[in-house]
Amino acid sequence: MKLGIYTLLLSILMISSVQAKIFKAYNGDIDFNHSKHMGLYPCTECHEGPPRQFGIDKQKAHKLCIGCHTKEGAGPTRHCGQCHGNADNKKD
Repeated sequence: MKLGIYTLLLSILMISSVQAKIFKAYNGDIDFNHSKHMGLYPCTECHEGPPRQFGIDKQKAHKLCIGCHTKEGAGPTRHCGQCHGNADNKKD
């Protein structure tokens, strides 16, 4: 029982500590606002299983991110520079 409570508390701490994430990419890094997305969607929308370090390759990122942005009609979907590179070029 105590182990379960500690695991839950650790998971909450891990989740709340992730504000922004930089994904490295050859054509410009992606500055991902995790906090913004956490407020809009349940964790299971993007993550499987318990909270852990999240890594993603190009193919999965394009399918997950662009797919969701297209479905929701929000966020960048058309031009690489909207996500990659200088944050000033991006549109939420």
